[in-house]
Amino acid sequence: MYTHNAKAWLDVIAAELSRHDPDNAETYAANAEAARDTIAEMRAEVEAILEPVGDTPIVMFHDAYGYLSHQFGVNVAGTIALGDAASPGAQRLSELRAELQEGGIVCIFPEVNHSSRYVDVVVEGTDVRVGATLDPEGVMFDSGADLYPTLMRSMAQEIADCVAG
Repeated sequence: MYTHNAKAWLDVIAAELSRHDPDNAETYAANAEAARDTIAEMRAEVEAILEPVGDTPIVMFHDAYGYLSHQFGVNVAGTIALGDAASPGAQRLSELRAELQEGGIVCIFPEVNHSSRYVDVVVEGTDVRVGATLDPEGVMFDSGADLYPTLMRSMAQEIADCVAG
């Protein structure tokens, strides 16, 4: 998610909460402002973590990393599945395996809610490193106010660690 999208949602959420609970409107506005500051700090940290990654090509499980790619300059060169709801077929896996064998791709990342067997199949016989299992939905993290910055920092660090080798 673009960090500016997250910031925009803070205003919408604070306004809606204030509409239902006007006695606490100041608290909602203050919490939204504090969250904006947290997001700005997180964005700077993620940029710093990903800076050494540069334009290194990586492969993700599916195509839902566009915001991460665009905002932070991550070069998502391909995906295992062409969508979040579709499992890759034999033809897709064969095509991706050929891309990996051609070289250039440094890392591929499994994902928490998807089988890692697809990753195992496509990397076999290549030099592509398998990164940590990414959790873009935060299902493995504690819910709460720190969930979004925690999962963003975690994904950035996992990407950077794999690229660094």
